[in-house]
Amino acid sequence: MDIVETVCTAYAWQRALGHDTVREPLCCIVSDHAHPDVWDANHVSGVRAQTTADIEQVLRRADEALAHCHHRLFVVDPLTPPAFIARLALDDYQELTPTIQLVLQGPLHANPPDVDLRPVTTAADWQSLYALVRSDHTEGARTQVQFIPEEVTRGMVASYRKKAPTYQFFLARADGVDCAYGAGVLCANGMGMVEDLFTLPSFRQRGIATAIIAQAITYVRDQGAEQILIGALATEPPKRLYAALGFSPVCMTREYIKHLRRGVVAR
Repeated sequence: MDIVETVCTAYAWQRALGHDTVREPLCCIVSDHAHPDVWDANHVSGVRAQTTADIEQVLRRADEALAHCHHRLFVVDPLTPPAFIARLALDDYQELTPTIQLVLQGPLHANPPDVDLRPVTTAADWQSLYALVRSDHTEGARTQVQFIPEEVTRGMVASYRKKAPTYQFFLARADGVDCAYGAGVLCANGMGMVEDLFTLPSFRQRGIATAIIAQAITYVRDQGAEQILIGALATEPPKRLYAALGFSPVCMTREYIKHLRRGVVAR
């Protein structure tokens, strides 16, 4: 398995973790009926349909499996056939901001500051994480959406809890305030992954994110990971931080979404 395939497999596995997952020959369908508006919990990835008949089959299966949702979200990667991506464009799917997938092969290029970090384990920790996720969603820079209702925030944190403890969150505390979070996970194919990073605006430029990344890397490397994956929106500043820390770009993944009226299927 080459590095691009390893990255694509790890990224899809992490997003599916904790949710109902149906792996079919032509795609992987992830769903969560309890939280139908959470995109990460209701999507299709790993599409390998090339022919018209196979593409129709994938679209039909998405409509069947995600009938509880008011959206259809497809995650495409470098292994997704161009014909399928073209079909999404033909069907008026909106392409969201691409994600650069970067991999760290050796040590982190940083000496992070001493930051008070703790794993999210208790009910109080999860409540603190919720407050930070809500701040993240209110700011909107990382989520590509101008407004996210509170019920979606609650759904996303519930989604995070379904991934735990395999998917380990860490909280950073500074000046008596829980001010940042991030997560680390050892994916099923042995690749480590750092994901879901956020710092309150007033605490940025202090090395807190770097300290969380370093902690997450230690967490997954202690479990045997060598290569570490991290994703960055192509239009956002964190990509430069990750590159400076030693992560190298490997490929791009993209998301295509269509919002549906109630009772209307995507096609």
